[in-house]
Amino acid sequence: MSLRIAIDNRLTDSNYRFKNFFRADYNSSDLQDSKYIGIIAVGFFDEETILDLGNLHKPMVFVNTDTLQYDKDCVTADFTSSILRATTHLVEGGITDIGMLFGRKYQHQLVTLQNDPQRFLLSSFLNCKEIYQPNYFFMAEDYTAESGYTEMKAIIKKLGNKLPKAFLIGSDSIAIGALRALREEKVPVPKRVSIIGFNDITSAQYVTPGLSTIHVPRNAMAKSAFDLLNEQFQKRHMASRKVTVGTSLIIRGSSI
Repeated sequence: MSLRIAIDNRLTDSNYRFKNFFRADYNSSDLQDSKYIGIIAVGFFDEETILDLGNLHKPMVFVNTDTLQYDKDCVTADFTSSILRATTHLVEGGITDIGMLFGRKYQHQLVTLQNDPQRFLLSSFLNCKEIYQPNYFFMAEDYTAESGYTEMKAIIKKLGNKLPKAFLIGSDSIAIGALRALREEKVPVPKRVSIIGFNDITSAQYVTPGLSTIHVPRNAMAKSAFDLLNEQFQKRHMASRKVTVGTSLIIRGSSI
């Protein structure tokens, strides 16, 4: 939502008129209307939807989904460096028991605990350091605090005193729910378990303890999406492009 708002603000400042379509009311035929000169698609999209939108033959940019393989411009956050940065921070702090809790991308029916790209990146880094433990990787049903709470409760029940000493969590919303579960089960954070989320949403700094997280520069992503779309309007480039926006690690009270 915060990314969508940043894009809305960018379009408004540039005097473009626009309309938001959401999953509940989305129909590609609505976008075929000639009054829509371009599309910015925000969020996770499966192959069917990407191809469906592509068949509209309008200038378009995807934000948060890598669509370069479909010859569509896209803007993504730098997941690789962000996971490496967070992992390195934990390892240098003396933590080698590292787990992950991420959400199921429900638009991608084929994404599982085994093939999720976030899991692949973290497991690869941990494998290189010879500290990978597959039983520490878990998937929540979606990207909500309630889902994070439910899954962390189940993890605590399953692992007991064998909980890893740190979790990288796929979104701040999931992490906030996980913090609540740990607090209820009287698991000290960060003394016993460090938590690092992803996105740096506004509420991350106000939960107790403050949530360590990967900051994603939403305004920079919005600007990049706007610039790519504007170049398509002006026919200034022909080859499809992918812009990867850098992230930063924000350390607060939930981790070492």
